[in-house]
Amino acid sequence: MKRVLFVGDGKHDIGVPDWPTDEPFPARGVVPHLAERVAAVDRAHSLAMPWSHPRLSRFQPKNRAQRTRGYEAKVRAAMLQIERGVLRVDGLVCVVDEDNDPERRNLPDVLHVHASERCPIAAGVAVRSIEAWTLGARTALAQALRTKVDMVEKTCPSSSVEELYEGAGDRSRRPKHILQRLADELARMKDSLELREEIASLTDPDELCKACPIGFAPFAVAVRAAFGPPPVVVGSTP
Repeated sequence: MKRVLFVGDGKHDIGVPDWPTDEPFPARGVVPHLAERVAAVDRAHSLAMPWSHPRLSRFQPKNRAQRTRGYEAKVRAAMLQIERGVLRVDGLVCVVDEDNDPERRNLPDVLHVHASERCPIAAGVAVRSIEAWTLGARTALAQALRTKVDMVEKTCPSSSVEELYEGAGDRSRRPKHILQRLADELARMKDSLELREEIASLTDPDELCKACPIGFAPFAVAVRAAFGPPPVVVGSTP
């Protein structure tokens, strides 16, 4: 099992530290749980940093055309610390939200070029946001909300979850609003980091790959290629 450094955009992606710190913190959130489902990743002992972390954020490009180079610089900064043993992990998993910027879909290929034997890299783009990787797991959603899949289906839009966008004029097309509505109406709960982690921990990767073929499916392939398949649980079907 591999300990990795997760780099992402926010608390629902990779978690947040329990106290203010400039150090990497224990990984939480949707991405570590999903990575553990598809590859030999030791989520419980992995670390996380936001893209804005002082150790990575050497500059913040203002021009859209420079953003890819900005992510590359941050990945190289993380790799250097891993290769030198400053960060004692076995590789790097990076995720960004597409955020209605199709150019970001090229990032996995761009970042993977920098992978080394000492620091394998798996990168992914959540289309159009990380909420798609929760809303696309309908069976896990129903289990976490203690309801039936058909009840989840009635509340979710019938279109692809990768078409939902937080900046949409229609609130019913905003993924965060949909998640909160599901939690409130079906389970009298609040959308939270803990709820999203539970959903991710129950997610069937094959189901999510079908729901998110542009974002999650290639990410799952990349994580497994970088760190190997997850261990087979005795008594389970391989």
